Amino acid sequence: MSESTTVSTADGPMIVHWAKPSAPAAPHSLPGILVFQEAFGVNGHILRVCQRLADEGFVAAAPELFHRAGAGLTMGYEDFPKIRPIMGALTNQTLLTDIVAAHTALAADPLVDPKRTSAIGFCLGGFAAVLAALNLPLATAVSFYGGGMTKARPGMGLTPLVDEFARLKCPTLFGFGEKDASITAEDVALIRSRLNALHGPHEVVVYPEAGHGFFCEDRPAYQPQAAQAAWTRTLRWLQ
Repeated sequence: MSESTTVSTADGPMIVHWAKPSAPAAPHSLPGILVFQEAFGVNGHILRVCQRLADEGFVAAAPELFHRAGAGLTMGYEDFPKIRPIMGALTNQTLLTDIVAAHTALAADPLVDPKRTSAIGFCLGGFAAVLAALNLPLATAVSFYGGGMTKARPGMGLTPLVDEFARLKCPTLFGFGEKDASITAEDVALIRSRLNALHGPHEVVVYPEAGHGFFCEDRPAYQPQAAQAAWTRTLRWLQ
């Protein structure tokens, strides 16, 4: 079952897209998961991820993180010049405002066990998933090729998170592509070293021959073998 609702934030209304298991479930019996978009909006790819998670028994909620620029905003994969100013206007605080609002709605859903909420995100959403893990009482989080984690990027209001990793509130799984030109091997090594210094079952996985966006079947970077391996690992991690 899929639907959309609108939640309130300090910066106006935000649409949240939902996918829920079709089989009947008892109140407060299902795990909930926040699904955070790539830089291209809550598009077909993200909605399919939500449905795949619903098929696995999760209540999935995908907030529109670009709501300040308009409702229902999606862009093509060739439109990054148009996306950059929208994405660049985001800050850690505005992003966290949206994350908290979406999590509040997810935890309040009658089907969801509020003690079993998690987050997953891709690209920009991979950053958002880690930001959520730093600030919310999640059971776990999964970050696919989250950029901007280790150093500031020109024109972007988001600031790095790596120095805050000691505050991670839940086990977090990071997945990167070996051939990702935007997230270097040095970036991944720094993330891994900071996580290794912490207590808790955090993990970093690098997928050979995969680039940025390897999980998205709509992008030229799609790498089926890496995508399947990452999905299998993700479900095992979430379960």
